[in-house]
Order: sequence, then C-alpha cells, then structure tokens
Amino acid sequence: MSDDVFAADGRVIGSRAIATRRKLLDSTAKLLQEQGILDLRVVDISRDIGSSPATFYQYFNDVDEAILELAKEATEDEKPLVALLQPGWNESDGLERAGRFVDAYMAYWDTHHAVLRARNLKAEEGNRHFRAVRTEANLLVMDALQAMVAEGIAAKRLSNSLDPFTTAAAVVAMCERLLAFRPEMAKRGANRDAIRNTLATLLYGALTGH
Repeated sequence: MSDDVFAADGRVIGSRAIATRRKLLDSTAKLLQEQGILDLRVVDISRDIGSSPATFYQYFNDVDEAILELAKEATEDEKPLVALLQPGWNESDGLERAGRFVDAYMAYWDTHHAVLRARNLKAEEGNRHFRAVRTEANLLVMDALQAMVAEGIAAKRLSNSLDPFTTAAAVVAMCERLLAFRPEMAKRGANRDAIRNTLATLLYGALTGH
C-alpha cells in the first residue's frame, strides 16, 4: 500500500502540505468534540488553525471528508484490541482478561468518541463511505469474537443454539451503544467503574458460558 498523501484534487502532497493537512484534521477532531457534527463548519476549522477556507478545500472537499479520514485513523487504532480477544477466557483469569479488553476498548473510545459517534451517525443515515469504514472497524473485532464463540460451542461450554457471527455482532453492538451513551448513563449514577465492571462481566458470560 502506498504511503503517499493526496490533496483533494488527487495530487500527491509534500511534507509541508502534510503538516497543514494534519493541523486541519486535528482541529476537526477537537471542534467535533466541542461543537458536535451538526454545528461544525469549514470556516470554524480554518479559523482554528489561523488559515482560510480555501486552504481547507485544498485537502478536503467538505467537513464529512475530513471526519471520514479521522474515522479511518480510528480504525487503525482499534486493530491492537484484537490481540486481547483470544480463546482461553474460560480459564481462571478469564474475567480479568475480559476486564483488560474492556479497559482497552474504553480507552479507545475515550480517544476517539466524537469521531466514532459521528461515523456511526453518518453510517446510520446511509452514507456508504462511513458505512464501509464502520463495517471494516467492526469486523476487526467481530472476527476475533466469532472465533471465540465457535471455540466455546465446539468445547460445549456455549449452547449450539448460538450463531457465532450473530453473537459477535450483538457483543459489538452492546459495547458500542453502551460507551456511546456513557455521559447519559453517568447522569443516572452509572460511573466509569460500574460500566467497566458490568460490561466485562457480561462479555465474560457471553463468551465463556460461566
């Protein structure tokens, strides 16, 4: 895969332009967290880095394109989580392993939550580019989860009425929805530790049958 970085018109850009593009992406991520996707404008991003909208349009056709790039970067940061999803959670340290995965997944969401919520919103609205990025990200985790469920079924620890792919999809959906609405849950008394421990216990049960 080429490591070239491209401008909006398809030209390969150099190191100075790459630095400007990085500033625009970092500003987009920051303002997305502060303002939300509905209020985010090109002029806000440009002003934040002391530039003009014309500079923004050299690199991205619109705000969505910048957010899409951030979503792709978030997918790269999700890949290390797969190493925490390996068969063996049925052993004595299984609940601890589940906790380590949840800790890593929560840290991932802490870093990228504004981008991930925007990605999911755009995907649910039917944007095929955001849907493709979300699918790629989810399948990273789902493939590992599916293997764990299949192994559990083969070992007769899990019911053979479970479909591995559907179970993996349900686990990912639960994790995403729970963490996406964490601020609202906190208002009802569910602090970080409560969410972390509950999610770890649910995952442990779902993937081991214990």
